[in-house]
Amino acid sequence: MKAALTGNVKEHHRKQLLWAKEEYDMYQKQIADCLKEMKRICDEHFSLAVKLLQTLPGISQIAAMTITAETGGNMRVFENSGKITGWTGLRPRNDESADKYKSSATTKGNKYLRSMLVQCSWAASRMKGSYFKEKFNRLAMCKPRRKALICIARKLPAVIWNVPRYNTEYNPKLVPVYDPVKMKARMAYYKKEYEKTANILNIKIE
Repeated sequence: MKAALTGNVKEHHRKQLLWAKEEYDMYQKQIADCLKEMKRICDEHFSLAVKLLQTLPGISQIAAMTITAETGGNMRVFENSGKITGWTGLRPRNDESADKYKSSATTKGNKYLRSMLVQCSWAASRMKGSYFKEKFNRLAMCKPRRKALICIARKLPAVIWNVPRYNTEYNPKLVPVYDPVKMKARMAYYKKEYEKTANILNIKIE
């Protein structure tokens, strides 16, 4: 800082720097006051919801308060977890015409909640031992990391919807949900591929 101010620095330059510093200090004070007020309101009206949301991977106190503020702290206004996912704008767009997919970009939604969920998904995908990290790593193998991150962000609202709605802490054992029909179809597919490969390599299947 001292070296940067050494040279051709006039009095009006110093005045401009002083105003910029005062503006920065004002914003920092307003941010601190805003967080303090948010915490007071959440402690008074939504203490349980904020506490439960912080049990999810990647969700800090500020993230929990933001999610509560944007959703109103009442998950019962959403009929199911798919509704809140669509409301955030993280659901892929169904842009299809003449059997051709034109775009699968995310839809419009609550941009403030969506950006917060993307940040939370980034933190969750880096948390050691987290289901979201394992899921992100598998998705990143077959698609760009940015798209894989959006996929994780799309899964978070479903978990968020269940936690405050039923007043239960996050349980990682309940996250991986397997559809029996899809699992059966996948097993049949891999069995067929295995038999095809064995036939090519002349391997006898017992």
